[in-house]
Amino acid sequence: MKKDQITEAAISMAKSAFSTIPFAGGALNEIFFDYRSRLKQNRLNSFVELLSAFFSGHPDIDQERLKTEEFSDLFESVIRRVLQTKSKEKHLRFRDILTRQILYPASETENAEICLDLISTLDETAVCILQEHQVWGNRYAEINPKRQVLLTKIKVDGERLNDLKRDVDAHQMQIGKLATQIKLNQAKVEVYNTTVLNLQKFRKAEFFELTDAEYLYYKQTLYAKGLLIDKGIGTHGGNQTFHYMWLTEFGQRFLDFIRLPS
Repeated sequence: MKKDQITEAAISMAKSAFSTIPFAGGALNEIFFDYRSRLKQNRLNSFVELLSAFFSGHPDIDQERLKTEEFSDLFESVIRRVLQTKSKEKHLRFRDILTRQILYPASETENAEICLDLISTLDETAVCILQEHQVWGNRYAEINPKRQVLLTKIKVDGERLNDLKRDVDAHQMQIGKLATQIKLNQAKVEVYNTTVLNLQKFRKAEFFELTDAEYLYYKQTLYAKGLLIDKGIGTHGGNQTFHYMWLTEFGQRFLDFIRLPS
């Protein structure tokens, strides 16, 4: 028996089974077959409109790009998920994934299924939380090395200053100059510390207009999916759990996957 014949037989059996349910059988048949079919068709139509708008704005697209095995597989995977969600935001993300593959073909799409599943399961707030953690990580990576250089210099200069103070013949001007330099560097470190502190406003629930419980749920969910890691215990946050979260390498790759090239 061919695949389409098997499918038809299964549908027929299911309809017959629903029909035997007292009172609700007809309604269930309509929900599972007629209504669901119309619902999926409407979702597909809306997604096609999004794609049409893209192609209208890019009339010179090389159609050969649409015939590659990589794009074909990606297209099939996207459409399957489009039919399963009513979210306009997710449809836009799925559209952007396809259009990026058209504009910037990538030969390696083996992680696409994992990332597409994440798009399906994560809402926009979760993605926004991830993006804020990414911004934090990038800015911290810029600031911290400069701060560490200053802290090292302060330590070295402090040791030198103590040595000079122990030398009764040391020139007072030299001591004063070194002490001034230490204070100047300490002031610079405080500026960096303040900047780092201000960059972490996203660690509070109100930044995303969430309750503490809602924000904790999002962070725990993103942690469970391997997108965030907790660096609080024994490091930056003492004994606080799920507060000092950082983006993982996997989280970075996911955000790269959904980001359109500038």
